[in-house]
Amino acid sequence: MSEATRHTRRPPIVWRLGVSIVCRFLTGALGWRVTSRPPATSVRPTHALVVVFNHTSAVDAFLVADQVWHRLRRWCQPLVKTELASAPLLGALLRRSGAIPVARSQEHGREAAYTAAVARLRSHRTVLVAPEATITHDGTLLPLRHGAARLALAADVDVLVVTHFGAQRGFSPVARFAERGVVVTLTMDVVRPEPDEDATSLTGRIAATMLDRLEELRATYPQADHQAPWWPPYAVPAAPTTVAREHLEQYRHSMAEAVAEARGRMARIAEEHYLEQRLTRARDRVARLTEDARERLDELAEEARERATGRNDEGRPPPGS
Repeated sequence: MSEATRHTRRPPIVWRLGVSIVCRFLTGALGWRVTSRPPATSVRPTHALVVVFNHTSAVDAFLVADQVWHRLRRWCQPLVKTELASAPLLGALLRRSGAIPVARSQEHGREAAYTAAVARLRSHRTVLVAPEATITHDGTLLPLRHGAARLALAADVDVLVVTHFGAQRGFSPVARFAERGVVVTLTMDVVRPEPDEDATSLTGRIAATMLDRLEELRATYPQADHQAPWWPPYAVPAAPTTVAREHLEQYRHSMAEAVAEARGRMARIAEEHYLEQRLTRARDRVARLTEDARERLDELAEEARERATGRNDEGRPPPGS
């Protein structure tokens, strides 16, 4: 089986069934409408991906996995906490989908999951990660863990940043039951690790991309309601989970620094890209001018030859004289 085929092969039937049931329930029974925008940068066909997303709801991972499959033909193998993997029905679905359990309460649980995820990526499988590690309790983007960036760097693959808005309107801390007719908007961006980049820098670029896309999605959301309980930041936030409480203060300051540094790096990359584009256009213009000059010189040489031939013909005696 070729590398490209491994990426696009159909996911297991249990995975397709589970994701299909959740998505069809939302779109069919509740009238949800999901719109997505594929990445502007093309995905490398022979590479796996680390797919990351902002976590706002218990169903957003299903929506993200469904859209990544339909848009890019990549099926995602998620990292999930062991509590979900051991649940009777959901656990069976996750295990058969190739989910990687993360035993967060065990000393070596995270490293074991990290090692398994790197192995999956190196065997050309795409991995799905929620870098916030928990559902947001107040509607803001929580500080991101470095795990997704470490995976991408270790396996030498790109990060697909999936940012969505609207999914918090069902099965979330501020919307226990789903509303009807919800619009979920979703964007995809490819973030490619730089040769000299570390996990902190790459995580900062991922966070900066998510923050920018969230601002854009909120500004263009077709069902905007700033007074609604689900509009971020939530007017009545839920209590943060244990995971969030443990790491909010630890990561918040370092995350702000990483995002600021990442924005500087992204600006430099954009400037270098702009300069490279200008240089390419200048080279193309010089090449065109050189070609035009060469063609003009050929035309002048041909005209000179024709004139010289004409003068020679005029000086010759007529035939038979």
